[in-house]
Amino acid sequence: MSDIMTTVVGTARYPNVNKPNTTFDPDGAYSCDIVVTEAEAKEFLAKVETIRSQAHDMEQRKTGKKIRLCADVPVKETDDGQWIIRSKQKAKGKNSRTGEVYNFKIKLFDAKGSPCDDEVGAGSKVKLAVKPYTWYSPSLGFGVSLQLKAVQILELVAPSASGATASAFGFTSEEEGFASGGESFETAIADGDF
Repeated sequence: MSDIMTTVVGTARYPNVNKPNTTFDPDGAYSCDIVVTEAEAKEFLAKVETIRSQAHDMEQRKTGKKIRLCADVPVKETDDGQWIIRSKQKAKGKNSRTGEVYNFKIKLFDAKGSPCDDEVGAGSKVKLAVKPYTWYSPSLGFGVSLQLKAVQILELVAPSASGATASAFGFTSEEEGFASGGESFETAIADGDF
């Protein structure tokens, strides 16, 4: 897997690494953005842009025509000033020759490099193993994306502990009123029972 790149340690943002998200794709997609420093983002982006540039030059030589570059890259500054590295992987694929459908699964490893299956929540400190994938679309141009292959978890934050508590929404405990089955409000919100 010599074409696999490993990121620096970053803070997971919107991780879908345990099960695919089917909101925008019925087949599902795994994804994970990590928040890194500006310097780390720019250093990683330079490597990704070198790969894109080399593949772009090859595509232009092959087609014999000038192809514009897509402006969207998988390393960028967000509206809130954070720098992120974005990665995504379709949950299913199809062999174009045989028609066989196969499923992808993101490999998870702990800090020691041992396989694990813990649920990764936002705020976890992780490294990503990604495969740069170059593509061309006449309407968008020539681009690159990062296919998520594996995640190393250095500090785990469970999904229920990633800020989805009653106090995170500005709620406090009220002495009077409805109590759901004896479960505390904090626990119900953290478990997603709302």
